[in-house]
Amino acid sequence: RSSPTSRASSRSGPTPRPRTASRSPTRASSPLLAGVVVRALSVVVLRLFGPVGRLAERNALRNPRRTGATGAALMIGLALVACLSVVGSSMVASATEELDKSVGADFIVQDSGAGRPIVPQAAEALHAVPGLEHLTDYTYIKAKITAPDGRTVDEGITATDPTYQQDVRRTALSGDLAKAYDKNAMSVGEDYAEKHGVKVGDTLSIAFKTGESAKLKVAAITSDDTNIDRGAMYTNLTTATAYIAADKMPQNVAMFGKAEEGKEKEAYAALKSALAEYPVYKVQNQADFKEDLKDQIGQLLNIVYGLLALAIIVAVLGVVNTLALSVVERTREIGLMRAIGLSRRQLRRMIRLESVVIALFGALLGLGLGMGWGTAAQKLLALEGLEVLEIPWPTILTVFACSALVGLFAALVPAFRAGRMNVLNAIATDG
Repeated sequence: RSSPTSRASSRSGPTPRPRTASRSPTRASSPLLAGVVVRALSVVVLRLFGPVGRLAERNALRNPRRTGATGAALMIGLALVACLSVVGSSMVASATEELDKSVGADFIVQDSGAGRPIVPQAAEALHAVPGLEHLTDYTYIKAKITAPDGRTVDEGITATDPTYQQDVRRTALSGDLAKAYDKNAMSVGEDYAEKHGVKVGDTLSIAFKTGESAKLKVAAITSDDTNIDRGAMYTNLTTATAYIAADKMPQNVAMFGKAEEGKEKEAYAALKSALAEYPVYKVQNQADFKEDLKDQIGQLLNIVYGLLALAIIVAVLGVVNTLALSVVERTREIGLMRAIGLSRRQLRRMIRLESVVIALFGALLGLGLGMGWGTAAQKLLALEGLEVLEIPWPTILTVFACSALVGLFAALVPAFRAGRMNVLNAIATDG
């Protein structure tokens, strides 16, 4: 029996517990997933190779903790690749849908990158181009806007020709957007109208920073459910020039063109020719604009993919290390299998298949997890206009197939070393 002193000391404090290293949920569940996923992959991949494939399956399942940890290294890199691919493809698809839905112009002219305005000489050259139904001037004017509630904000008014209504389609929630281009009239976005209690028919005080003050009547309230000109306030260029001197009027930020029926190619070529002396500006049709967007997002993704390639290299080294340890641990077993008739070729194939199934296990988990992350990110970004979910299946399937090649590459050295083992020395090895 224990003494009262020892019993008291045992009650005096909590029993110390051995310290254990914390593991992430994904890493902790990897061994459990390894058993399920590797068996499923074996039915599709390994069983086709007969007894050698079954041996590879048993070897991969022999130590599920090691298989899970090895696959997890590859999983992390591929999860990031899949997530970014889904987000990038969704960005392109959302922007493309927005262009198709909102943009009616055939051509867009703007600076090639630095956001510089279009100089008057270039604008005049563009206006002289034949074959155009119309060419819209588009500029942005800084101003202080005072609402009927007395609050003043530093905003800007987008001054355009009335033809801009055909170039970019905006939905009017109340009023008539066409009337916003009448004399001394304008439109406001729904967010501004809701915040300041503005209604159609109200008058706003506009203090142009480069001109005089004006009283403009609100003729329409436009929807802000768009990524193009979100929150923009529109007025006619003629209205703006009545309060701003010609030499102080801001230059065009962009210009939008509509070709005459059947003359799209001729007008496109003529616009490019007119800007030959002004290489800082570029003419784009809708196809060019979409392709440019894909290239921009593609360049960003390529940089990220290059960084993630380092993670893939680390994962390959992990697979090589796992296989090398596995071969060393199974030296006597390998010798016995060789002694009963397993050829060197079959032995190498067994190790390669084991490597492939480990790589595919990591790829399957990584791509599945990455697509889940990407889908969740798209749903979150849908609040900011990323409304289309696009899964890049060609990219996903290509990465999955390349994972098998990664497995084959990682098995080259371990398989070569196993094939060169002396049978008698291997059998005589302890363990």
